[in-house]
Amino acid sequence: MEFLEVMKKRHSSRDFKKDEIPEETLKKIVEIAAMSPSWENSQPWNVYIATGETLESIREAWIAENDKKIKGSADMNPGHRTNFSERGQKNMADFMDAIGKFDDDEDLENFNHVQHILFNSPAIVYLALPKDYTGYSLYDLGGFGMSLMLAATELGIDSIPAYELIKYPYILRDNLPIPEDEDIVMGIALGHESE
Repeated sequence: MEFLEVMKKRHSSRDFKKDEIPEETLKKIVEIAAMSPSWENSQPWNVYIATGETLESIREAWIAENDKKIKGSADMNPGHRTNFSERGQKNMADFMDAIGKFDDDEDLENFNHVQHILFNSPAIVYLALPKDYTGYSLYDLGGFGMSLMLAATELGIDSIPAYELIKYPYILRDNLPIPEDEDIVMGIALGHESE
């Protein structure tokens, strides 16, 4: 695909088929993303990928917490919407207005439900930084994350980055070798978009 075609094709998919993604494809996506630039080539992040039984264990615990209405407590506090700039708040409000334009309440309920079951994704990539990271490392990690999603698109894999995927870091640490001295900054769900 040409670059512009990849950019246009990549969008946040909110529901995935159960089709597994081959391990070699996941490795290739990370290898391509690793070509991303970073300040002084520091690249201090770690990448963790949950699939199969590990991801199902995470999903089961996630659903249980969501069912109990447990509030998220991500490592990196996203802040309240009212703390965002006026422009940011307007963009979020416009997005929420668009979400609210479903044909019926069942569609909206399904939209929210699929988020709580981690979008049915067969693979989730978790991006983590050592707790002593700088603003430049955070910026660089954002570039790496975008490169990862573009690489996935190039290889025919859909994606969505979402706070929902990292809001219970204790569940992730119970299932993945993510140490306490790293902040889980972002989760990116991967898969083949459902219809």
